[in-house]
This record gives sequence, C-alpha cells and structure tokens, in this order.
Amino acid sequence: MRAARSIRALFAMIVALGLAIPAQAAASQVQLATTGQLLRNDTGLYPRVIRLQHSGAANGQLIASVVGFDGGGNGAIYRSTNDGATFTQIGAVRDQAAPLGICCNSLFELPKPIGAMPEGTLIWSVSIGQDAPNRRMTISLWQSQDHGVTWSFLSTCQNAPNTGGLWEPEVSVDTEGDLVCHYSDETDPAHSQKLVERFSSDGIHWSQVYPTVAPPAQGLRPGMAVVRRLGNGLFYMTYEICGTGNQYDCAVHYRTSADGANWGPPDDQGPLVRTATGQYFTHAATLAAASNGRLLVVGQQFREANGAIATTSGRTVLVNTEGGGNWFPINAPVAVDNPPNNYCPNYSSPLLPSTDGTRVLEIATAYDGTICKPYYATGSAQGTQDSTGFGLVSGRTYRLINVLSAKCLDVSADSRVPGGNIQQWDCNGLGPQNFLFTQVSPGVFTLRGQNSGLCVGVDGGGTAPGTNVSQWDCGGAAQQWRPINEGDGYWSFRSASGNCLDVAGGSAQAGANVQQWTCNRLSPQIWKLEPR
Repeated sequence: MRAARSIRALFAMIVALGLAIPAQAAASQVQLATTGQLLRNDTGLYPRVIRLQHSGAANGQLIASVVGFDGGGNGAIYRSTNDGATFTQIGAVRDQAAPLGICCNSLFELPKPIGAMPEGTLIWSVSIGQDAPNRRMTISLWQSQDHGVTWSFLSTCQNAPNTGGLWEPEVSVDTEGDLVCHYSDETDPAHSQKLVERFSSDGIHWSQVYPTVAPPAQGLRPGMAVVRRLGNGLFYMTYEICGTGNQYDCAVHYRTSADGANWGPPDDQGPLVRTATGQYFTHAATLAAASNGRLLVVGQQFREANGAIATTSGRTVLVNTEGGGNWFPINAPVAVDNPPNNYCPNYSSPLLPSTDGTRVLEIATAYDGTICKPYYATGSAQGTQDSTGFGLVSGRTYRLINVLSAKCLDVSADSRVPGGNIQQWDCNGLGPQNFLFTQVSPGVFTLRGQNSGLCVGVDGGGTAPGTNVSQWDCGGAAQQWRPINEGDGYWSFRSASGNCLDVAGGSAQAGANVQQWTCNRLSPQIWKLEPR
C-alpha cells in the first residue's frame, strides 16, 4: 500500500509551500473535534507532548509541539504550567531547510547527560527536505536547554543516500546511555520501507544503521515507531505495517526490548494491538506508559474484528494492564468522529498520562473548515468508574468475556445444582455462559445462570480474598455484585465484601477457576459484557 507514503508527501508539500490545507483536499471531510480546546487557532500537524521530569524547578511542566506553516514551516512549542488545563506558545524551532519540506516531529527530554548536553535537555527531531529538487532527505535534531524557549541545531541523524524518504523520527535513550534515533527508511531498494535505528554517545556522531522492523516481503511498510520506557525498565515500541493487502493493512503492532537497542529479529512483524474480541487500530498510532503500569495506545481508525470501521472510531483509546496480550477500550479525551485515512483527523495523536496514571491528556488534530487544527483535553484513563450500573439493563442477559484470557465466565459442566463451580471457558454461545442481570438495589445486580436459574455467588458469603465463586440460590448478599465501569462496555464486579470477581492466578487457560480477589483494576478482573 502506498497510501501512507502519499499522505506524507501531501503533508510535506503543504508545509513546504506554507499553505493551509487546500479546500479540495478537505472539502469532502470537513470535521470538527467534538471535544477539546484549541491548542492553536491555525494549522498544527503531528502534535507531541511530554511532561518534564529531569528539569529541576521546571519539573511537572508540559511541553507540546506541532508542525506549523508560518515562516515557511517550523516546530511551534507550547508550555502548560497547570497540567494541561491551558497552553501558551513559548518558542519555535526554525530549520533553514524547512521550506524544502518539513514533516513528522518528535519531542524528548534527556533523562541523563549525553555529550555536552545536561540532563533535562529537550531534543526536537524532524524529517526535512522531502520537496527539494532531486531530494536528499535528512533527519535533523535540535536541542533546547531552557525547557523549550530557545533552540539550536544539534546534528543530523541521517542523510538520505538517494531520493528515498526518511520519515517519522523518534528519540530515546538506551540502557547503555546512548541516544537512539529511530526512523522510517525508504532508501533501501530491498524494502519499500523499514524501521531502523542509529546510536550516538554525544548526540553528534552516529553509528551505522541497524534494522529494527524489516519484514522480508519488499512491499511491506513498517513505520511510525513510538518508543516508551516502562516503569519496570522494559522498552516498548508501537508501529504500523502497511502494504499487507488485507484487512490488517496499516494495523498497529508492538514489540519490546530489555535494553532499548535490541528489538528481536527484524523480520518478525510483532503482535497486533487488539482486544479480546479482535478489535484493533489502523494508521498513525501513538503509545503512552502510565506510572501505574498501564499502557495506552491510540490510532487513527478503530476497527471491528472483521475489519469494518467501528462506530467508536476516533473516540477510542486502548489500554493494557499486563504489558502484552489483550487490550480493552476506554473513551478518548478528544473525540474526532469517524476519521478517514487522511493526514489530519486523529492522525498521530499523542497521549500523556497524569502522574498517578488515573487520567490522560490527548492532543488530536481535526478539520475546522479546510484548516487542520490541534485540540486537547484530559479524560479518565480507567473508564468512568461509575458504580450505579449506568449502561446496564436490568432484565437483559449478558455473557462476560475476560480481558486477559478472552475466555467466558462459565458454569462448569453446565451444572444445574447449588455449588456448581464458576470457571472460565472457551466462549461457545451456550447457555452456561449466559447470565440474566437483575438490579436488586441501586447499582447492585444478581447474575442468574440461563440454564441453572442459580446466581453467581461467593461461597459461604466469605470475605477473604481467594474465596471461591460458585452458583447458589439467589437470595442473599453473597450473590450480589456491584458493576464498576472500567471502559467502553467493560466492567469489574465488586462483591459485598469489597473484593472483585477474578480469574485465579491471572490464568489464560480454559477451566481456570474464578474467585474473589482484592480489587486491582488488572485484566483478570475486567470483563466485556455482550448482550445476548
């Protein structure tokens, strides 16, 4: 697929000419962000945002950047001193080569000194030169040592050896303390595009090029890498792979690295970012890591398992609590209704969790008439946490699909007697996996098995974490559960003792036992409810 290439080319041409988004490009999809405040009442593409953590008295400030068009193209820099409630422009990065094309910026704060740069130095990286005659693109790096107010040129991470493109730079620091420059590379004839990296001990002199994602099929196009280091030290990368020719064209994948340098076999495409029911993102994803261990990913388009655009596309963020495996959706802070595959709406929208991981800031672009503008808002990173049962229908039958295992809550062996065990099992559409929800008091429900007529309950009304869950007559408090909203159609269930319905040991196996356990908002306790 060449869609991603053509989008970038048009993006670059617009910036190179210093124009607004042309009406003919946007007229068929004039859109507005349905939520959010304007970061900039002008064109601002490819936003990025970070929270300062290594800058002394400036720690806690948010620094954001967008690609703007004034002055022939630049990186416009913004600051928030109130955790994203408001932003003010404080600076701009003006590369002399920007009039020849500027695209795809990134923003990074050094966690340690590198070369002559002290800890807390900001690095702004950008693709330059895509519209020059007989072009030879570069990845340029700029530095700021006053938290984004003034900038100076640092180095060129790469010069293209031919007219192939160099796109989407991303900067990180590996465990050896080297600066790592990641980018998408079109200059190798053996690959339509591949993801590569280079290393520098001083930010000026760069190593040879190493591939990170380079599938052997020439037409595949991995790109748009985003790298984050988790609290446990693991490095995480998300990226798209275009050119597949099927429903997963430009779907979002991920891989991990223990040292931030070695990412496994380059020919391995990596797992998809998707939910237990098969939903996934395509195009222009970004990644964020929260302090509570959660990962958050947003992509331009959200799709159902069959490849159809989901009704919540443009309004969804995916969350993972386990560092891999299945993800689940929450509402995006900025809503861009049904974005098309286009360089503006919901394209490469950055996420920034709050310091405690409970909330998340998003900056997303959307059309205002023919101009692509950036909008920002902050929302919950853990569902609504509503405990009133809002959105559930008393008298409706549901099945419960566990996020971690993608297995269904199940009455073991289709038992029809009190004490029949509750487990998880392969979802099969049969009666032992269907439960009638009945509200017995505000926000409190019973879950009655379709076949048995008995209710999911804590054995003996136990209050200790680890107490088994079985089916029992529906008369007591031990059979009552309070649903807590954890995401879009996803819930945890709190027993009368304050513990949560849980798959024992976080097992992904069919037949694993179900118990109550201390509520922790992890995937073994989060369930998708599907009406039956």
